[in-house]
Amino acid sequence: MKLFYSSRATLRLIGLLAFVQLSFASISHAQCTTVDQSQLNYNGGMSARNLPQYTVWQSFTSGSAGTLCKIDVGFFNAMTGVGTFNLFAGMGTSGTLLQTQTVTVSGTGNFFQTFNVSAAVVVGGVYTFQFIPTQGGGLPDPYGLQIQLPGTYAGGELETTDPSGTSVTGMDMVFKTYVDVSTSVNNLSATALEMALYPNPFATSTTLKANHALTNASFQLTNVLGQVVKQIVLSGDEWNIDCSDLQAGIYNYCVVREGKIIANQKLVIMNK
Repeated sequence: MKLFYSSRATLRLIGLLAFVQLSFASISHAQCTTVDQSQLNYNGGMSARNLPQYTVWQSFTSGSAGTLCKIDVGFFNAMTGVGTFNLFAGMGTSGTLLQTQTVTVSGTGNFFQTFNVSAAVVVGGVYTFQFIPTQGGGLPDPYGLQIQLPGTYAGGELETTDPSGTSVTGMDMVFKTYVDVSTSVNNLSATALEMALYPNPFATSTTLKANHALTNASFQLTNVLGQVVKQIVLSGDEWNIDCSDLQAGIYNYCVVREGKIIANQKLVIMNK
């Protein structure tokens, strides 16, 4: 991809039966105003291409647990058009796709475009947002993206993808992420959800059981770096969790419904 720049100067082992009393989240409808991560140093512009198979993406590390509710991205020059905005767990676009949506980018001069999202995030978890212009969707070729060159954001990086592959740019987008911490598992209220995970520790698989059926929920397993290593759609009240493909160690799981964390617990995978 050719880019053009315009300079602008311990854990205790859990017993074989871990039965925990957890709760459904009581949503306070708090406004999405808490900035969690940001990179606001704007000293250059990327002329990003609006061509087939061309995309840009930025990874970041969440500093809070709760619901990622909004991402602002810096653009420049006049434009109005549509594209796809994707959110992934992990570094890059090969991880679990948490959300995808069609979005509109519209503004003049230097402006932030807001992308509303809804995804549960954990402290130290790495996530990636990606923008893909829609062919014939009205965005110019190229379109202007605000960047910092060289990038100094320690929690992630800007990379580009074109027909030849993915390139590390050494830059960062100008962006802000917002997390609604009112939906953190620490603020759960009193509508009881009882879940059992057994056995725990285990070597290859374990069973997760709830005291009533769940719908529209997912099981997310993260490692000690906060990276999502497994995600399972939950429907019903009992599930087999196969971890035979994971290394021994300490992990944390959370159960997420409608973007809200409704349960979490540590688990231990033993050597096979």
